[in-house]
Amino acid sequence: MKVVLLTRAIYPLHGHGGLERHTSALKKHLERAGCDVVAVTPPPDIDTVTPRPDVDTMTRRGPAPDAADGSFRFVPYRTIDWPREKGFVVLDRITNYVLWSLRAGRLVAEELAADIVQADGGAGFGYARARRNDPKAPPLVLHPHGMEEFKTTPAKRALYWPLRSAVRYAAKRADCVIAPDASMEPDVREILSVSDDRLKVLPNAIDLENVDSHAGDADLSSLGLDDSQAVLLSVGRLESNKGFVEMADALGRVKTSLPPRWRWVLVGRGPEKETIETAVHDRGIAENVSFVGSVQDDVLFSLYQRADLFVHPTLYEGSSMVTLEAMARSKAIVASRVGGIPDKVEDGVSGWLVPPADVGALAQAVTEALSDRERLTTYGRAARRAVEERFSWASRIGELVALYEKLIATPRIL
Repeated sequence: MKVVLLTRAIYPLHGHGGLERHTSALKKHLERAGCDVVAVTPPPDIDTVTPRPDVDTMTRRGPAPDAADGSFRFVPYRTIDWPREKGFVVLDRITNYVLWSLRAGRLVAEELAADIVQADGGAGFGYARARRNDPKAPPLVLHPHGMEEFKTTPAKRALYWPLRSAVRYAAKRADCVIAPDASMEPDVREILSVSDDRLKVLPNAIDLENVDSHAGDADLSSLGLDDSQAVLLSVGRLESNKGFVEMADALGRVKTSLPPRWRWVLVGRGPEKETIETAVHDRGIAENVSFVGSVQDDVLFSLYQRADLFVHPTLYEGSSMVTLEAMARSKAIVASRVGGIPDKVEDGVSGWLVPPADVGALAQAVTEALSDRERLTTYGRAARRAVEERFSWASRIGELVALYEKLIATPRIL
């Protein structure tokens, strides 16, 4: 079976965000299942030393894979050269990204002999349009991920209208639309108007082999960490929707109730770093907070290993790969009850779930978590079991391949 993956980002070409890691692991495990996979994506990001501020990345890029075997087809991305600074990400997404999707879709329809095409969100717009009148065109599976363009602030949602329209167009014409978590099924059905016969719940998975291959023994002394500190870890792009200002508020409220030596470590870059730093200073916790920016994989996995508690206070979310990564490292979780997180974190079993933007509930959960080391260990073990049983690629890839086979065997009706 020849599978084409249409995606705007894949690790290590474009960074180490959730989408990048997901598409990389998907490609790897489809190939292991016997599929011939071609990833259609923008060219590798040439900025491999200093990550761009407008790229959703959390760790530095690794070397680009060798595309000589034909498993990658690169479609030029940038058309309008928007400034690479805060405030221009939305403009890039509603112009360059949509135009890239059209070019990539034409390439797939005209040049690649695929059996099936899977696309990430807006990346599927171009292919849906290119094959709209061809009953013999390969089926399209759309994976919309977090759908942040539909869930952001009213002002940004209005600006995102071209991208939202592109995603809805692709969803309407897709043979199947994947809900990346059971709790996101209503969003996919209602926001994208997907009927039950075209909707498939298939939770995102994590590459446990990759997680377990990192020993987690990198030297963290340069980050100012030592074994006597209670470490809270958060990983994500520094944007307002990630809830890091609310986290600063929560820690400021309970700073005297936490262990004598504690540190909140934030891994990531983004346009709201200064805002978060200001909040940290205003709440009187600057001495207890470390902004570590982008880090290498070995350092990231070592931070997961070192952390006592993983905190993801996001205001809205898709599937949340960082939560799965922390769970795979046997970490108890404090997270917001949004997006696909409730499908992963079981309140009172593997972590604490709180309402988004509820500073009081967040403060209480963090205080409770750090006051009971035995419970942290018990919850962490439960988190790892959940990943092994329900969120590893080993437990998911067969279901996805079976879906592909079913769609390929079903005649397309225009």
